[in-house]
Amino acid sequence: MSFSLHDVTKRYNDKVVLDNISLEVRQGQLLALLGPSGCGKTTLLNALAGVVDIEDGRIDLDGRRVSGPGFTMPPERRNIGMVFQDFALWPHMTVYENVAFGLKVKRQAASVIRARVKEVLGIVQMEGYEPLFPQQLSGGQKQRIAIARALAPRPTVLLMDEPLSSLDAKLREQMRWELLHIMKTTGVTGVYVTHDQVEALSMADHIVLLHDGRIEQQGTPTFLYHHPATAFVASFLGAANLLPCQVMDAANEYAQVEWNGHRLYARQGTAHSTDTRLLIRPSDITVEQETAQNTSETGARITGQVIQRAFQGTVWQYRIRVSGGSGVSGDATLEVWHHGELPVNATVRLWLPADRCLTVADSNTGAHHAGGRARMV
Repeated sequence: MSFSLHDVTKRYNDKVVLDNISLEVRQGQLLALLGPSGCGKTTLLNALAGVVDIEDGRIDLDGRRVSGPGFTMPPERRNIGMVFQDFALWPHMTVYENVAFGLKVKRQAASVIRARVKEVLGIVQMEGYEPLFPQQLSGGQKQRIAIARALAPRPTVLLMDEPLSSLDAKLREQMRWELLHIMKTTGVTGVYVTHDQVEALSMADHIVLLHDGRIEQQGTPTFLYHHPATAFVASFLGAANLLPCQVMDAANEYAQVEWNGHRLYARQGTAHSTDTRLLIRPSDITVEQETAQNTSETGARITGQVIQRAFQGTVWQYRIRVSGGSGVSGDATLEVWHHGELPVNATVRLWLPADRCLTVADSNTGAHHAGGRARMV
């Protein structure tokens, strides 16, 4: 099943929570609704489920209207499964009874229920746990049962509201892999609410990044990471140096920009204006050896001093102070990830390749204020 939203708006009193949202989820796709707290992602999920109504626009499931002004099809008629952040398992019911609940509501035969419960427990690798109660299970096991319960009635769409947020880091990573396997195995269409960019980038086929109730940008994980339209998108999808800059020349393949008195080069991204920032990820800055030869690549070299460092296991995370260039007296700071160990106060030479730099608009005047529609990639 696929669904689409057309100019959906939701208000609570005078506050606009969803502002002119339009998007499409295709059959079998896992779409992530990503954004900070209060951006509207859970409200949007609840609107899809039919738990909340909408004031304007419409929501269609397989071309059939299920929500609009003055009309909301109830959740039980939408054939949608829900997985909640707190699992929401009934403590007085066994694992079997929890998973079978939706099937009993649909008045399935006992033999059909037994077969389906066995099947979905096999999918989530929880066979043999049928007689246990939720309080006898670990957090990861409870999450698997919550997923099994949602899958048991064979929903065409599975809605998940931060389903892994209550798990510890190691279990959360393991469950990401398992949940992704379950989604691909069952072929169910999924919508996954999260504020964790790692979950969105690693699991989703398509990401919709929300900001203040609007779509800031949407697209595939790789496209959004490498081609963010605004500073907000760039910063929310991973570590980012966002350098306020002035565009000096944008006539060629690479724009020439000035930052802190230094001339840098970057791929031309969103429209150039006084709010332009240069984006470069900490992992894309190279710490050069003094013997490094000049390269024919387009880019810029600057010198800085290590002022802080932190070991992250696979790399060192450094904060590098860069003095102002021509005509600029102030200092600025770059974050740089480097595999080698450098002492604090060390002087380093940095290479910023132009093909890893991108000009982006500041969110104040970027795509966020262009309306709810965003390009589908």
